[in-house]
Amino acid sequence: MGIWTVLSRTEPGDTAEAVAGGTVFVREKFSWATLFFAPFVLARFRLWLPLAAYVAVVVLLQVTASFAGLAQAVVDVVMAGFHLLLAFELPALRRRKLARKGYEEAGVVIAANRDEAEQRFFADWVETHSSPSARADLPTIRPMASPAFAGGQAGVIGAFPGT
Repeated sequence: MGIWTVLSRTEPGDTAEAVAGGTVFVREKFSWATLFFAPFVLARFRLWLPLAAYVAVVVLLQVTASFAGLAQAVVDVVMAGFHLLLAFELPALRRRKLARKGYEEAGVVIAANRDEAEQRFFADWVETHSSPSARADLPTIRPMASPAFAGGQAGVIGAFPGT
């Protein structure tokens, strides 16, 4: 099972088709592809600012290594750490990019794959955004009354005597 963050750019009164078109599902997981092919993955998701930062780090690291006389093993370890950081942070980078474009978090879905995540999200969305007349036949949930305690007083439960 995976966790999907749902981001949506909708307006009140949008049709179901408009909501579906303006919804993005971001999988919250470690990205193995980013670990090994970071610049290509960043370009695939059009994360241009992180890609520019990646290029700047690579250039800065190579220049620093040549002037300071660092061994290539040190450069490789630093780059591996940077790739590891990007692999963990890829979902957050994608969410921030979408937030800058006007998307808002619409929910979180737990599902085995993207298709199932879409089905679960939109089934819930249709249920909560349908007209009141369409929801009239749905059962209502009422809150439970607070339990009565011995002594007729609702106090602290535990080792504390009621005073």
